[in-house]
Formats: sequence, structure tokens, C-alpha cells
Amino acid sequence: MKTSIKLLIVVVSTLTLTTSCEDFNDLNVDPTTSTIANPKTLISKVQTSYSGDRETQWRSLAAYHMSITQMISDGWTVSHGQAYKLDISYMEYMWKSSYREISDLTYAIQEAEQNPELVNYEAVARILKVMIFAQLTDTYGDLPYFEAGAQAEDDNLHPAYDNQEDIYNDFFKELKEAAAQLDDSKALEGDLMYNGDVERWRKFANSLRLRYAMRLVNVNLSKAETEAVLAIEDGVMENIDDAAKVEHGDFTVSTSGASEIRGNGFSQVQNFSEEIMVACETYVSYLRDNDDPRLLMMFGMYAAYQEDATSRYNSKSSTETSVEITDEYLATYGVLEGYAPGYFLFESPEDAPADIWAPRFVEKNGRTVQIDKYFKPLQIRRHLTRIDLPSIYQSYSEVELWLAEAALRGWSNFGGDAKTHYKNAIFANIDELVIILGAEPNLDINSDVYAENLWNNTADKMEAINMQHYVNNFYNGIEGFANWRRSGFPVLKPTTDNPYTDQTLNGLIPRKLPYPNTEMNFNRNNLEPHLDNGVNFWGAPVWWDNSLTRGVDLSD
Repeated sequence: MKTSIKLLIVVVSTLTLTTSCEDFNDLNVDPTTSTIANPKTLISKVQTSYSGDRETQWRSLAAYHMSITQMISDGWTVSHGQAYKLDISYMEYMWKSSYREISDLTYAIQEAEQNPELVNYEAVARILKVMIFAQLTDTYGDLPYFEAGAQAEDDNLHPAYDNQEDIYNDFFKELKEAAAQLDDSKALEGDLMYNGDVERWRKFANSLRLRYAMRLVNVNLSKAETEAVLAIEDGVMENIDDAAKVEHGDFTVSTSGASEIRGNGFSQVQNFSEEIMVACETYVSYLRDNDDPRLLMMFGMYAAYQEDATSRYNSKSSTETSVEITDEYLATYGVLEGYAPGYFLFESPEDAPADIWAPRFVEKNGRTVQIDKYFKPLQIRRHLTRIDLPSIYQSYSEVELWLAEAALRGWSNFGGDAKTHYKNAIFANIDELVIILGAEPNLDINSDVYAENLWNNTADKMEAINMQHYVNNFYNGIEGFANWRRSGFPVLKPTTDNPYTDQTLNGLIPRKLPYPNTEMNFNRNNLEPHLDNGVNFWGAPVWWDNSLTRGVDLSD
């Protein structure tokens, strides 16, 4: 590694550090006072900033990953993906921020390699690096991997692109080696995810191996089985305490453009200015039609008292001036709904009710609440929009769903049959909502009866399992987009007649994000062989997806 590259990485990392303290457990430290970048602070910074960067959570997670899969809708900028609106300026954010995090982690690895006492920092950095690279390649496809980040020489401004298959093969190697490298006798301070618990880091590494093994079922089933079984045998998550999560701090959200990376980035989007985010009917209807106890745990109706309804800001669930009216609205209007997929809030969906533009009214606390058009759909509950909401990078409930699928495929019986793991996943996800995210429990519905009935009443058990991935991944929308392409569930109706829809998709659904203009302009020679017939096309599947139509409802 050339000295100039190392110096550049130190400067970039120092400027982006979110704390200067050696412990890094105090998120209230001034982020501008750091002068030294070392493995401990670099890893701590990445753990929180990866989910704390509002712009990436806004322009990628919400705008495309979650809205393409019809989890959320909005008035315009939060969810371009609901109408398949092509905006390259949005689509570059994840690329740039992910490679920034990867450079930090690569530098941490290089520094830790020089001191045997820092072996745990090296192993943790390798695990995190795989996780970030996986979400990056799952989103864009083939990309610079082996020559990327701090590994590149200072004269290599045009890193080679690697095939996703080769990248995935290296994931399995890296995660296996990193898990074996972890040393219980060595320190792991400043760890914001597991507080230095080395054994839980092993389980996380193995659980990620299981996730990526299952990604291969449509392109290499035998390797998927082999890698999945090995990961499970080495030990995956066993309860919600093993969930890979990071706590965020409660910080003032700027409405002028500055981003506070120590707070939850997804929550920052919802608290920003007058941006409005509502639940999409596709997501809501699955919960509502199956009497899912999580519907009212996650979503509610919010509006403003009539005299305050002049500003949309006052009706957002994330705004203290809004009034929670879920019960009152249900009693008056009979049904709770999300917004129709494929439309922005300023548009009128097909088959919209006659009063779509007219306000509705309910009474609360002896006062009239006015529900304007934008707020007739469900919103995320206020306490789940808080800035200090934890971020979950991988949940125990996700792991249980992988175990359910492995059992269903007959690979082996890992502590129970498919139904047992399926029910465990639902119970775990409900607990994660309450214990980790702070949702209020729904005491009106028996979750055991719900899980039993849903399993028994769903003829296609693979659909049953993967629809639970869809539910679970609301707070991990990048994984939701990946698993929809992998599994084909839910089956989504494409948006075709919206005036903002990219018509080059030919009536299908985007399956990746296009490469940034910087890559098209400055690294075109390396990128060219990895384009779709020379076109930077976001309707092209990535390697493990290998389908244009999986999960797409093509009926008229």
C-alpha cells in the first residue's frame, strides 16, 4: 500500500468519524475533535454511520429499495421507486457511501494486521466489510471488489470490475476465516453492536454466511446447500439477544440539509422538513388480511386538529403536533389502508374513492381532527420514528426463516421442522419490535394462533416463509428488495401507466440500481463488459437473480 493512499484514507476517515473518544460508547462526544484514526474508532464509526447516514437511507433505502417492493409510498422525493422514476443523482448515494465505509474498514484491517493483540478488530472489520459489500453488489451487480477501497494502489484510479459469483465465493471464505480468527482472550473495545462479545460476533458471521448461501438457490443449488449447512453447523443466532443491531443517539435533525450520522438515518428521513412517508397498501393488506398483530404495532393513523391542519407538517406521525386517531378512524370509516402502489400522494390512483381529495373528520378529546388526502393512509407509529431508534443489520427472526427454508428443502433438521422455525421467526419478530425497537405490544391477538393459522392456510410453504421475510424486512429494506428478487414473493404488480415511469423497463420492475455516472464516465472500460448489452439498465437481473420476471405479476 502506497503511503499517499494511506494518508488519504486517514484524512477521509478522520473527517467522517462520529466520535473521538477511545471507548466510543459515548455517542454525545463532539465528532469534529478526532485527530487519530485507529481500528477501534474506524469500526465504531462504521457500525453507526452505515445506518445513520440520512442521505443514503433517503436516496437508496427509502427512495428505491423499500418503494420498489411496495413497502412505503410518499408525496415525491422519499420513494421514487414506487413509480420507477429514474434518478441517477439519487442512485449514486449508496455506491459512494458504501465505498467510503469499505475504505475505513480496509484501513482498519491493515492496521490491525500489524499487531496480534488487535486480531478481533481485524476479524470484526472483515465481517462488516462483507456485509456492506454484499448489500452493494446485491444492489448494483458486478462491481470493483478485489481492487476496491484501500487495497488499490495510488496509481490505480480505474479498479477492475469483478463478477458477482467470484465476489460471493470470497464472501464465504472471508466470513469463515473471520469467525475462526476471533479470539476470546483478546480485547474488543468500543464495539457498538455486541459490546465486545466475541461469541456473538461468531454467530453473526455464520448467520451472514447462511444469508448469502440462501441467495444462491436459483443459480447454484448444491453450493447453496453446502454453504448453508456448514454455516449452521458452525453456529448461527439462537435468540433475539444475538441480533446484529446498533443503538443510535437522540440528536436534533437539521431541516436545512446537514446530516447527523449518529442518529437513525431512516428516522431522520421521516423527521426531515415536510417529507411525508406512508405505508403502501401491498404491505398493509398482507398484514390486515391475515389479522397480523404487527399491523397496529407498526402503523397508525395520524392527522392534525382542524385549526392546525393548514400545514402538512402538523399531520406527520413524526411530528409532536399530530394526533393519533387510529381507533377513531377505524370506528368511523371501517378500514385501515395503505396508499395504492405505483402512485405518488399528489396523484389519484385508479379506483380511488370519490372523496379522495376531500378531508375526512373524526372527534378526539372533544375536538375535531381533520384528515387531509395525504394522511388517509397509515403512517409509521410515532415512537418508531424516533431518532435514537436502533438499527438491526440482521435479526434472529431472519435466521429462523432461513432455517425454515433449509428444513423445507430437506437439507437437514436443525432443531425443528420448517413449521417450528417459521413460528419461531414470527414470535421472534414480534419480540424484536417490542424489545429492540420499542413498539407497543398488541395484546388483542394471540400470536401463536396467528402463526399456526397462517402456516396451515398457506398452501405454498415457500410463499409462507418468504412473505414473513417481507414483513420482517421493513426495517431492513435493502434485504427486502434482495429477497423479493430471490424468492419471487410477494408477487408485485408492475407500475406501467405513471407519467414518471421509466418506459425502457417495458412493463417490468427494476431489479437493480444503475451504475453511477462517475463510473460510466471515468471507469467505462472496466465497467463496459458488465453492462447489459452496453446499456446501464436497471431492469437487468444480477447474477444470483437471473430472472426478469420472478416476483412480477404479468396478468392483465
